[in-house]
Amino acid sequence: MWTYTVNLVRDLSPGVKRFIATESLFGIGAGIFSLILNLHLLDLGFSKGAIGQITSLGALTVGLTSLPAGYVVKRVGRKPMLVAGMLLAFLSLVLFGFGTTMTEVTAAQLIWSLGITAIVNSEIQLIFQYCRSKKEETSAYSLLFAMFTFFTGVGTWIGGYLPDWLPGHSTVYQYAFFVAGGCLGLSGILRGLLLPSTNARADEGAEAGAGGSLAEQPAARKKGHSLYFLLILSLLIFNGGFTFGLLSPFLNVILKFRFHMEDGNISGLLALSGFFFFVGSIAMPYLVEKWGSRKTFVVLFLYNVLVVALMAAAMPAAVFAVLLLLRGTGFTMLNNLTDSECMSAVAEGERNLFAGMRTVSRSIGNTIASYWAGYILAGNHYSLPFILTAAAVLIGYIIYAWLVQGMLDRRLQEQQAQGQV
Repeated sequence: MWTYTVNLVRDLSPGVKRFIATESLFGIGAGIFSLILNLHLLDLGFSKGAIGQITSLGALTVGLTSLPAGYVVKRVGRKPMLVAGMLLAFLSLVLFGFGTTMTEVTAAQLIWSLGITAIVNSEIQLIFQYCRSKKEETSAYSLLFAMFTFFTGVGTWIGGYLPDWLPGHSTVYQYAFFVAGGCLGLSGILRGLLLPSTNARADEGAEAGAGGSLAEQPAARKKGHSLYFLLILSLLIFNGGFTFGLLSPFLNVILKFRFHMEDGNISGLLALSGFFFFVGSIAMPYLVEKWGSRKTFVVLFLYNVLVVALMAAAMPAAVFAVLLLLRGTGFTMLNNLTDSECMSAVAEGERNLFAGMRTVSRSIGNTIASYWAGYILAGNHYSLPFILTAAAVLIGYIIYAWLVQGMLDRRLQEQQAQGQV
């Protein structure tokens, strides 16, 4: 598998290589932030319910602004949108570091959410724009996420020790926000300087998406069919956002209160989990090439249901930690496969629209789940989120098998017939 991965990296387009290389700083900053935010808010005196509200507000903001962001990215371009989003994220982390009141924290969360909106509505289309084929799209997405998750783990590990190295004033976590912000700001600047601005394939793909053999079909029928296809894909993405929101934003809280772990141990475990995310991201394209996307989907759905259901049971912290690492690998692979296969199946001319719909769907699912999870944890029900997540993943499998699988196969066959992939 590692030889396969080395060959993948070697054959990537220049723009893809630069994009992936600059993801390292983004990952470090995001890893620090993800670890310290909830702990910082708890030290400031915020309740678990309030933290759930702030988290859900962020997801809701991303959802509400994603469709307008799709129109903005069409006008300003994908690269400027990406850079602007990263600089907004930098600004929000500075405000998080200085803010102590609910109003200030809420403002920082809103700015962070706007930055993330700009990033998620431009990054995948942009890196796909630099690719030369569908196979490279799948590889580029997996390697990008592998780089992000590996360095998110590094950032999470660093975040566990920054409060000791650089203790702040409002809380011990204060200065760690500034370190995370510096990483994101530098990554945004480097992407502005190093990433190509245009790519011929994007123009060709847009023409293919707008014309080609499908142009012979009635325009209204083609548009209606495409919109229905995008809505069905968005339903699967919604499910992924829901399963993420139930657990991922609160793992540090669960570890702290269910197993009474210290901050250093939490950061070490979550950092190690980031390495397993990395392994999953690297392994995903290999499994798709070996098994095909259909079999890989089925295996990953069922694997995730089993592992997350087991995590609800009473067990020692060490056993839970092993399951957490296994869950991280499987969840990352399923998430990556869903995002890459869905975006690859969408015509180039529809990708900005789908990026907005995808983000809205994921954010709505994330908002509902994180708001709900905040109140579940406020009642000290630390096993219930795992049971609900297992049920949600199982529903996701039903959606995939019943609605999405056949549509993905047909759309990719159509694109192959038109010479798009």
